[in-house]
Amino acid sequence: MTDIDRFNWTGKHILIVEDDKPSTILLTTLLSRTGAKLLYATNGQQAVDVFMSYQKVDLILMDVKMEGMSGIEAARIIHEIDPQVPIIAQTACVMAGDKEKCITAGCIDYVSKPIDAFQLLVIMDRHLSTASTYSPKKSYTEN
Repeated sequence: MTDIDRFNWTGKHILIVEDDKPSTILLTTLLSRTGAKLLYATNGQQAVDVFMSYQKVDLILMDVKMEGMSGIEAARIIHEIDPQVPIIAQTACVMAGDKEKCITAGCIDYVSKPIDAFQLLVIMDRHLSTASTYSPKKSYTEN
């Protein structure tokens, strides 16, 4: 049994929001071993739409810098809809103040790229273990 095999998230739904195909492949390869159901979006607007269309999303991995609606804006909207869903921001561009912007937008944690796979799994496990399983969603209308 490897370190990764100890993470069993069968029954959990994880939304991966990533516009970079190699990063999506990496996350899919890593998370497929956990038993979680993986959902995907390639930009902020899709993230909000996918989040709203599923009854249950247990955790979101949110890329920060994307075309169109940014991950920070999508996190803010999703957090307004459901403040209980854990959102973990991820970015390759670590600028001063980025972490604070993510936390202010509603992200519960922050990881920088390149991602340390085991560290990410530990962070995710911590939030999946404490996440509420019931999460009523407010309606969302685009402004």
